[in-house]
Amino acid sequence: MKKSSWLVYLFEDTEKKNILKIMEFRSVNEISYVLGLPSQTISNCFHGLIKPRGILKSCVIFQSYASEKN
Repeated sequence: MKKSSWLVYLFEDTEKKNILKIMEFRSVNEISYVLGLPSQTISNCFHGLIKPRGILKSCVIFQSYASEKN
């Protein structure tokens, strides 16, 4: 079974030149809690359904998969 994690690169501004912080999360709900946004907004932005707004303009979100070893 694949295990996923989410990486959020938070930049100093919307130009995304200088990284302020890199955070790793287990779910979109955790990202939602930390950024103070609805999880649906984060998911829709990640999938390109809506344009970034608010703090999402200065973030890049990646989803990472790793295989679990038995």
